[in-house]
Amino acid sequence: MQKEILIKLCKNILIKLNMDTDKAHATSEILVEADMMGHSTHGVRLLPNYVSDIEKGIMNVSGNYKIISEKKSNITIDGKLLPGIWLTQQGLKIGIEKAKDYGVSTVTIGNSHHNGALAAYLKNIVDEGFIAIIKSSVPSNSTVAPFGGTEPLFTPNPMAIGFPTNNLPIIIDISASITTNNMIAEKIANEQKFDFDCLLTSEGIPSNDPLEVRDKGGTVLPVGGMEYGHKGYGLALGIEALSQGLSGFGRVDNPKSMNLSTFIQIIDPEFFSGLNEFKKQMSHTVSKAKKNKPIPGKTIYLPGERALTKREKALKSGIFLNEVTKSSLIELSKRFDEKF
Repeated sequence: MQKEILIKLCKNILIKLNMDTDKAHATSEILVEADMMGHSTHGVRLLPNYVSDIEKGIMNVSGNYKIISEKKSNITIDGKLLPGIWLTQQGLKIGIEKAKDYGVSTVTIGNSHHNGALAAYLKNIVDEGFIAIIKSSVPSNSTVAPFGGTEPLFTPNPMAIGFPTNNLPIIIDISASITTNNMIAEKIANEQKFDFDCLLTSEGIPSNDPLEVRDKGGTVLPVGGMEYGHKGYGLALGIEALSQGLSGFGRVDNPKSMNLSTFIQIIDPEFFSGLNEFKKQMSHTVSKAKKNKPIPGKTIYLPGERALTKREKALKSGIFLNEVTKSSLIELSKRFDEKF
């Protein structure tokens, strides 16, 4: 399916649910961007979830955020449960303008709805010569136990970093856990199990069955797994400090519905060694990484390289959607009298 057609379908459905046009467009654009980059877990398969949350009144569709605090290069926003994709885009725009004045800017957003795939925001920003960092957590949800524990406390807590080079931009999108909640949901929808034990049962036994997490009180293993999960545990705490602690919206507030806290930082290299020197330094290191002698049978990819390749292919040949996602979109299009 072509990018423009898919964006239009999603946008029209959201507008029919009374979402402001700018919010509907931003949401649709980032969902489709995720699919183009191959992040199908965070692509248009999420549209039925968003529709459901709008109808339940747990995603607000119109209005504006509230500024909690603003001091020179920093701003903290109450997202008022508006679409998280739109809020994140607004935060990035504010961050870029402040970085132009101060070199480094920080934006924190609390009480936001879901904001999709973090990698999907980065290309345009990096293409402008900025470094972007985004970190998110979900204080209303828990699926990841602290290392050594069996009770869910954290969410996968994703983070993304993008920066320019003289060639392909680098787009890093990782989480503090081995897998994500949306990947678990996709596995269940496709009646699949993971290829390896990235989960724990409620008794702390390694498992590859996503139903252990959804239905039986199991948890997702932090990065590092059973042996070195202290790494993911520490990363999760750090992300919650920056997203929840700085925004003033976190687990202590005991939110019940889909609520996100997000940390955004924009850095302008011109305030440091300069963009050209930054690219010179990082292009050298990136080239060395790419040319490193590979393990037999393996290929070394740069972070974001495969996603950007998939994106170019999708722009030329159309976006691939699996059968489960297509079925859900067909159902929505019939319900909202849209062509699919």
